[in-house]
Amino acid sequence: MPRTTGAIALALGTWLLLSGCVKPPSAQTAVDHFVRGKILMDAGDIETALAELGAAVKIDPELSIAHSTIGDIHRRQGNWELARGAYEDACRTNPFAFRAHYNLGVTYQALAAAAQAAEAVKDYLTKAVEVYLRAIMLRPGDFDSHLNISACYFQLGYAAEAERYCQTALQIDPNSAMAHANLGTIHQSQGNLDEAIQAYKASLELDANQPDVLMCLGSAYVRQREFNAALETYTEAVTQAPTDSGPWEKTGACYFYLRDFAKAQDAYAQALSLNPLSAAAHRGLGVAYMAQFILDRHRTDLRDKGLEAWQTSLSIRPDQEDLIHLVQKYSTTLGRP
Repeated sequence: MPRTTGAIALALGTWLLLSGCVKPPSAQTAVDHFVRGKILMDAGDIETALAELGAAVKIDPELSIAHSTIGDIHRRQGNWELARGAYEDACRTNPFAFRAHYNLGVTYQALAAAAQAAEAVKDYLTKAVEVYLRAIMLRPGDFDSHLNISACYFQLGYAAEAERYCQTALQIDPNSAMAHANLGTIHQSQGNLDEAIQAYKASLELDANQPDVLMCLGSAYVRQREFNAALETYTEAVTQAPTDSGPWEKTGACYFYLRDFAKAQDAYAQALSLNPLSAAAHRGLGVAYMAQFILDRHRTDLRDKGLEAWQTSLSIRPDQEDLIHLVQKYSTTLGRP
């Protein structure tokens, strides 16, 4: 009987060692460094935490969770290149780590947003797509991965893929105001204005306080020449973002399309009171003045104000070729120097 018991005990010990329950001393030391690093990170001692985590991966380069935690620290600090390297190591050492893949995708997107060269932006977004595809394979029901890969595809110009993944995200979470808004943007980019308006409205039903979505909805209405609906939408955006000149600029444009030039002038003036350096508002104000002058050629004061507003717009943004031609036309044909 004792011999049998001893055999069982030996077999059990061998199984524990082979299964990884008993770690070699060096691996255990690496884990100890990781645990201390994680505790220090949570306590806010970032430099010491990085030192402990660095010691962990030096001892055990295959310790994926330590690489991933280093990436978390760098990402929170906005050190995107360092975060990328750490997450790439985490994904390499553990191809089944969902969180490391997801965070690497987020990091690639941040690098794309910061990049200046178009090729660099495209490269980062392409890498983000590849990583998110792996993340989705690891966790098919993850909402954020689907929404993010949709955004990447959209920026890369693949509207069909962007729509497909956004629709899947909405199947996972139908109550996401952001996903509905993103879907509206995708539809609008394809010229599907009815679908875009429907998606924007669905987003606003879930979260009414979204001035950016209101601006997009107003833009869709304008493209359909539904100027009254657009005006109502922009008016609500003015209420929600009272310090932003953008809604006032769009309100002025709606009044212009509705041929209420005096109200258009007032709206552009409101925009300029919030942002005196808005080239668009100066341009719109000039258009409102000039439209009134065309209706009454005796009001040369309106013509002069219009030209002054246009010239101010050009001083802020000189690359408005059409406006340059308008200034020349109304200056020379009307006997102005």
